[in-house]
Amino acid sequence: MTNNDYKVAIIGAGPSGGILGSFLVKKNVEVILVDIWKAHMEAIQNYGLQVIGAATITTQFDPEHLKLSISDLKDTDVNLIIISVKTPYLERVVQDLKPVISDDTLVISHQNGFGTEIVLAKAFGEERAFRNVINYAGNVLRPGIIDMTFFNPPNYVGSYSPKRQDKAREIADLISSPDFAAKFVEDIQPEVWKKVILNAALAPVCAITGQTMREAMDFADTNKIASEIIKEGITVTKALGISFGDNFHDICMGYLSKGGHHKPSMLIDIENRSPTEIAFINGKIVEVGKQYDIPTPYNEATVTYVRGLESKY
Repeated sequence: MTNNDYKVAIIGAGPSGGILGSFLVKKNVEVILVDIWKAHMEAIQNYGLQVIGAATITTQFDPEHLKLSISDLKDTDVNLIIISVKTPYLERVVQDLKPVISDDTLVISHQNGFGTEIVLAKAFGEERAFRNVINYAGNVLRPGIIDMTFFNPPNYVGSYSPKRQDKAREIADLISSPDFAAKFVEDIQPEVWKKVILNAALAPVCAITGQTMREAMDFADTNKIASEIIKEGITVTKALGISFGDNFHDICMGYLSKGGHHKPSMLIDIENRSPTEIAFINGKIVEVGKQYDIPTPYNEATVTYVRGLESKY
């Protein structure tokens, strides 16, 4: 299939989904945005979806390409679903999609955390499940306007089933453009775990303390916590047979130190009194650590603290 053969539905028009949708439309890919936030979707319909910051794009969507419910996708003939919601809502989205999409529609997780593509494979079949590892971030400033805070290219695309690597390569080509690079990889898991470790290091620390990434990295005590979380993540991935080289810890710390005054989404979730993605990030490091009898006290502590914050609402 060529790019023009794809009809794409993006579930979740927040920072990750909205930015991706904007770049796809810029490539003349047909895109339907689905989001339950009515004010956001109305602003997009009336003024276009505005992306500012690391990229500047204003994308127009007609009403037929803006949906407030997954059920509205019925009979739209989409052949690629990109799931871009927070992981606490993944199971609900999967259940809502089952009666709506055809048996040959491909489904890709465009999310944080470990194991999201496994959820899709169990629900839709291994040969229909794909994974995109995102290396950009943003915040919704107000309905219809997304600040793309940074992009460290490329994004990485892989298939759950080794039999569908040709299709994963095709999806990577669909997503990629000169100013929004995406790369196919035969084994997506090392990229998944790199992102998990990076997210695990600062997302919960910022959520607990209320610090931005720069503030957390500049403060010695929280810097140390981030460092120890990374070390635990590296030890766990080595048990899985994944190695990133001897200097990966230092690479991570250098990467995080350049994050600037960006609020990780987990901090924004706490501020908005919403469920966080802690279970799919630090929780997975703890889970795998237990499987291999590897202590993960820093990750366990952050999971406990974040869940404690969540319990207050």
